Amino acid sequence: MYEHLIIFGATGDVTKRFVFPALAHVFANRGLPREHRITGVGRRDWTTPHFQEHVSELLDNHESSPPPRSREGFLESLDYARVQDISDPRQIQAIFSQQAGSTLLYLGLPPQMFPSVLETFRHVTLPPESRVIIEKPFGLSYAQSMELNGLLHQKFPEGMVFRIDHFLGKPVVDTILGLRFANPVFTPLWNRHHIKKIEVIWDETLALEGRADYYDHAGALKDMIQNHLLQLMAVLALGPLESMWSPEFRDKRVELFKAIRKPSKPEIRAQTVRARYESGEIGGVRIPGYAENRGVVSERNTETFAQVTLWVDNERWQGVPFVLRSGKALGRDRQEILVHFKGGQRSTESLLSEEGGNILRINLGSEKVNLGIFTIHEPGGITPEPMRVDDPVSPEHLSPYERLFLEAMSDNLRLFVRNDEVEEMWSIMQPIADAWAENLVPLQIYRAGSYGPSMGDQGEVAESRESKKSRTKEESPARDPSSSYL
Repeated sequence: MYEHLIIFGATGDVTKRFVFPALAHVFANRGLPREHRITGVGRRDWTTPHFQEHVSELLDNHESSPPPRSREGFLESLDYARVQDISDPRQIQAIFSQQAGSTLLYLGLPPQMFPSVLETFRHVTLPPESRVIIEKPFGLSYAQSMELNGLLHQKFPEGMVFRIDHFLGKPVVDTILGLRFANPVFTPLWNRHHIKKIEVIWDETLALEGRADYYDHAGALKDMIQNHLLQLMAVLALGPLESMWSPEFRDKRVELFKAIRKPSKPEIRAQTVRARYESGEIGGVRIPGYAENRGVVSERNTETFAQVTLWVDNERWQGVPFVLRSGKALGRDRQEILVHFKGGQRSTESLLSEEGGNILRINLGSEKVNLGIFTIHEPGGITPEPMRVDDPVSPEHLSPYERLFLEAMSDNLRLFVRNDEVEEMWSIMQPIADAWAENLVPLQIYRAGSYGPSMGDQGEVAESRESKKSRTKEESPARDPSSSYL
């Protein structure tokens, strides 16, 4: 267990929303020793007491807070170090000069600052056996990811690098692996002979929310699909695992990414969609169009909605489309995985509409698993009728960041992204990003609060009837007639 954690970007958005609440719970539930120190590094002219008060307020505003005694101990473990210029080795060295024990460095910085701080680390003396946790996005292109890997390896061997993708810390990852490899019903069905399509969807009502500095350079493709949704696809499609706790988990993910077909320009034109929201209403609140936000350069044509269809060229998945989709400022939050199973006998399958069929639905928000299956209710009848089987996943009390920090503190790399893995992921998405930059796929427009753009020739990504029926009216807003895919 590390004696010291240094957080670069300690006053930033990610640390505020995720990191400090997670660390407070780790401190409370896992009994970190009181001599364990956490140093926050930032540019603000704060003292340690001011920083402790700031973190205390963050915990007050979080949905759950540790017990008073644990909370007090956690706050007492915090120090603050002001660094005005993160590229100045003398200022960085001053932080490390006060530390002698094993140290874990967390880089919760804007992505454009990663090269600068990694270059600075080359010129300072780090505590022995220091490890580094680096936030996503790991570069905003294939070339940048290779450059960052080179900078990291100048100071840190690969075994000392923890690249975060917090979706790998979600309980749903274990749920999927359990369904795939520990469930006698689904294990033999998890292949092209029984599955006709898999969708991974992350639609949200959240708009830009002041993140233009980052988001306008990234967009939905690089912010969500290149990392989070591609990792979920890997978990859904990777080959059999002997143990989900072993380093083999990373090997299998890399193997899967290498099998994903790099899309050609005709495939990109036919099988991807990009769009941007204009002004509209969500929950009775007017949302300005994306281009109206301060800091947005409209000419960049940054998309807020992205959909790609990928194909895995191996024996297990040949011919099965994997549809990955993410959009902002939509009419409702919809985060789920849909596994569409093929029908049974031909006579039965022919009775089902295009939206019908047996569907396994995994809700990524509530961690609820729903199985929509067809059965015959009438004695002697031949018309299939839908029925629903669902259950919440067994509760896991660790948030993704709690889990990932505990894994990093234990030197367990399986839930972190390896150097060759991140480069393989970028090699899949870079042709799409380049084609979009050339306007090979026109940028569509959709109204904020709607269900997104019209899919046109790319085909619908329809929510199944049974999935729709399983929702309450409160969950589903009025249908937007301009939407063709819901």
